[in-house]
Amino acid sequence: MIHSWIIWMYNFFLNRLISLIYRAVNKSCVLRNIFFLLILISSFQKTEAQVLIDSIYKKDFKVFIHDIVMEGNKKTKEQIIFRQLTFKKGDSISFSQLQSVLNESKQYIINTGLFYNVTLNIRNWEGSNMDILISLEERLYTYPIPTVDIFDRNFNAWYVEHNHDGKRLQYGIRFLQMNMRGRNESLRINAMFGFAQKFELSYTVPYINQKQKVGLQFKSSYTRSKFAAIETNDNHEQYYFAPDNFVRRTFLTQFDFTLKPGYQDKHIFSAGFLHSEIDDTITHQNPDFYLNGKVLQEYFAIGYTFIHDRRDIVGFPLHGSYFDIGVAAFGILPSDNTHLYSLQINHAKYFEVGKNLYFAIRNKLKFSSPVKQPYYTQKGFGYKLDYVSGYEYYVVDGQSFWLGKLVSRYRILKFNLPNNFQNNVVKASKFPFNVFLVGQFDAGYVKDDYYFKGNPLSNSLLVGGGPGIDVVMFYDVAFQLQYSFNLRGENGLFLHFSSFF
Repeated sequence: MIHSWIIWMYNFFLNRLISLIYRAVNKSCVLRNIFFLLILISSFQKTEAQVLIDSIYKKDFKVFIHDIVMEGNKKTKEQIIFRQLTFKKGDSISFSQLQSVLNESKQYIINTGLFYNVTLNIRNWEGSNMDILISLEERLYTYPIPTVDIFDRNFNAWYVEHNHDGKRLQYGIRFLQMNMRGRNESLRINAMFGFAQKFELSYTVPYINQKQKVGLQFKSSYTRSKFAAIETNDNHEQYYFAPDNFVRRTFLTQFDFTLKPGYQDKHIFSAGFLHSEIDDTITHQNPDFYLNGKVLQEYFAIGYTFIHDRRDIVGFPLHGSYFDIGVAAFGILPSDNTHLYSLQINHAKYFEVGKNLYFAIRNKLKFSSPVKQPYYTQKGFGYKLDYVSGYEYYVVDGQSFWLGKLVSRYRILKFNLPNNFQNNVVKASKFPFNVFLVGQFDAGYVKDDYYFKGNPLSNSLLVGGGPGIDVVMFYDVAFQLQYSFNLRGENGLFLHFSSFF
């Protein structure tokens, strides 16, 4: 009896000591593995411990998930988090793979965009059994944001080409309600006014079935503007402007049916309808705007996209890979007055080559037919993220293109900004913040067989790049300031911005 009591006291104090050591070495993979080994050894007699050590070296020892406990998910339903885990209660996991399994699940939870901070810890080790504690800090889910936006294709074109003209700005409000009902559903309502007005509504339900594999999305928008890009000359857009009249009006609605059988693969089936009309003054200046002098464009469309996503952080990846392929048909009914077909492929690889040194290789291919398309549909370079560094001031339109990017990043700062707000608006205790030095090299080629006359950058290889700085806040808000050069001997400072908005 006394002997059993002494053994119990020994194990009790040893477990408390190991718990303190664990908190101190939690950030070190090597020490953490040693720590796990000590815990296991403390639960066995000497002969059993030796057997355990031998089995670990042979990588055949398994630990068992006794329970999974969550804290901090005040709004988010537990099933949304369980969906992101690569393990479940009652599973057995190889000791050698335990850390990578926990890290992988952590990244999947972060990529929901619902949390500022996520940690997975081990507790209540008893022999080979253990519990997993998931600690979460929910982010702000409601964003009613007064907004001033740029109608031009990017910030650089507006600031330089159009002399940062305030008349070319839109103003209004963007409303985003994330994580509705605690089920990762989202509602977006945007209302923008000015020379170009846009009203948008979208609702996303990632899972509609009990197994959380099927989802739906609905989005609809109505836009009207007092100016329109009616042609491209010398790779610059030429505009028609009517200060007292909206010269183009477009209504678009789309339904997406999503199938996500696992963690990395996703299938999206889309169906939509577009109705767009322009003033006849535009057709007089460019009969090919909708082709054949038409003032009305109306069609139904269908599409399919397959996504294979192995990125560590979706908003700003440093490890992993990404691939998608999408096909679409615009004008599927005989009554539709436009008939187009497109194929688009994206691939990216992200990897670490040294301490704090990362590389990314990205390629994008687009093919479309027929050759003769409405002017406004055959988009190439110069729009949003499709650009060759150093050519941001230019538009390179065409029916097909290839774009490649090679990016090196060296992290010079990594820290968490403390949060001193004592209210419910900003709830996180800390904000992740990273700064990278960047070297970027881009190349691309746009094939234009119809509108190439007077546009020398079409059907030619474009090369550009240069040094820059990336600033990344949270996990998905990034600013890039880059000084770029191109083959024309031009150079300049360019700003790029991306976020989950």
